[in-house]
Formats: sequence, C-alpha cells, structure tokens
Amino acid sequence: MPRFFFDINDHDLSHQDEEGSEWPSRDAARAHAMRILADIARDEARRQDRLHLFVTIRDQYRAVLAIASLAVACTWLD
Repeated sequence: MPRFFFDINDHDLSHQDEEGSEWPSRDAARAHAMRILADIARDEARRQDRLHLFVTIRDQYRAVLAIASLAVACTWLD
C-alpha cells in the first residue's frame, strides 16, 4: 500500500509529516487531506475570523503530489 505524507500549513503554524501513513489510493489520500482541513477549520474558526489552510500531499519519495486548501472568513458588514 502506498505511503503518503501530509504537511500542514496555516501561515502561523507549519507541521511537516515525518512518519506518513498508508492509503490504498491517491483518492483515499485526497479524502484524508480534505478531512484534515475540515478538522482544523472546525477547531480554529472559533478563534479567528480568517483562515487559509493548506495540506501538501507527498509520496514515499517526498515529491509533492497535490496541495489541498481551504479558506474560511467572516467579515462583519456594520
């Protein structure tokens, strides 16, 4: 089963995945990256008005395969 690495960056915090994890396919790795984004957004959106999160997916050779991103913002109109 292929090993993928999921690096997280939100401009304030950066985490490089040194262990990786096995996923049956690129689609499964993509779905995992999207879940990571949703989990971080759920926790951090309570504390911040703006988030721009990135998860970089790397393969077993550490080559970048994809970058998943999520932007969340709230702007008061008064």
